[in-house]
Amino acid sequence: MEMRRKFTMLLAMAASVVSFTALADPYPPLDRHTFVHDGIEREYFVHAPSGRTGELPVVLAIHGYGSTATGFAVFHDLNEHANRNGYIVVYPQGSHFAATNEQGRYRVTSWNMLGNAVADLSQGPQCTEDADIYPCPPECGECDRCGWASCYDDLGYFTKLLDDLEAEYSTDRSRYYALGMSNGGMMVLRLGCSMSGRFAAIAPISAQLPAGFDCGPTTPLPMLHLTGGLDDVVRPDGKPSGDGFIYVSSAKTAESWANALDCDGTPVAWKTEESKLAGVVCTAYTNCAVEGQEVVSCVDSDETHNWPARRPGGAWPTCVTSQQVEAMPEQKRCEPRTDYGPHRGMDLIWDFFSRYQKQSAHSN
Repeated sequence: MEMRRKFTMLLAMAASVVSFTALADPYPPLDRHTFVHDGIEREYFVHAPSGRTGELPVVLAIHGYGSTATGFAVFHDLNEHANRNGYIVVYPQGSHFAATNEQGRYRVTSWNMLGNAVADLSQGPQCTEDADIYPCPPECGECDRCGWASCYDDLGYFTKLLDDLEAEYSTDRSRYYALGMSNGGMMVLRLGCSMSGRFAAIAPISAQLPAGFDCGPTTPLPMLHLTGGLDDVVRPDGKPSGDGFIYVSSAKTAESWANALDCDGTPVAWKTEESKLAGVVCTAYTNCAVEGQEVVSCVDSDETHNWPARRPGGAWPTCVTSQQVEAMPEQKRCEPRTDYGPHRGMDLIWDFFSRYQKQSAHSN
């Protein structure tokens, strides 16, 4: 849950550096990988469940604005879920830079979820005239008043990441999935539109693309979309959010996806045992061109900008473990957690993912 509204202040307050140099992290380390892309070093982290043999499914778990790969891993406890369900979980890291305000230095992380897309100006502005101003990523040069996300080539970054992953791990290339929260969910949507051939299903959470960037996949790709009815950071109704930014509505996002999958034109009620346990109400576009594929939208009417049925208490996923503290010295170290509870939100997504696989090896 990484609200951009008032986020620069909150990040700085949370980023006071605490020295844990003499202490080990209370959780096993992830496999850290780095490569140079678009002129900078990029990294990602991998957790492969022990004791599993053969080619395993892969889930990309993409953090949101201001968050970190290791913080996302600690906050959502996906490693334990991967161990129980037998998949590899990958935590990509967005590009980042240090910024300063009256509270001190803090780290800004984000994804270029717009890729090489061109805005459809007929859909209206991306923010209001009095929208909040966020730090402009240095690689962008100058940002317009609606600019806040990275300008690096993140589509190329994910292409390289997936190629490396396939070369270094025993993976089932027909069962690659992607989920993401907020700005990370927007990146998931962009991956689904521009790289649909690499994935079997996706799940954006609390995320729609900015107005003017609505899109659909180029090859059939099922989607499970989770939103909070009270979300005022990325509003699901298409109205300006609390900070003045405007996103494609949840309904329009699902409709565009369903059109790309050639599904029936009217969504119907959709319910599974996992959706009931997660406390969400869902609708789905069904009877798509590929038998069994669906575009599902689930909403928790009482939830704000959080992952429905997957919101532990405690620190935000802006913290870092020892594996990222050198790269992000402004961020607070992640502390031990004991309050995870059931994985209802991830169970819902994994149940959906598990229904799908690509019929052949990837093609872009």
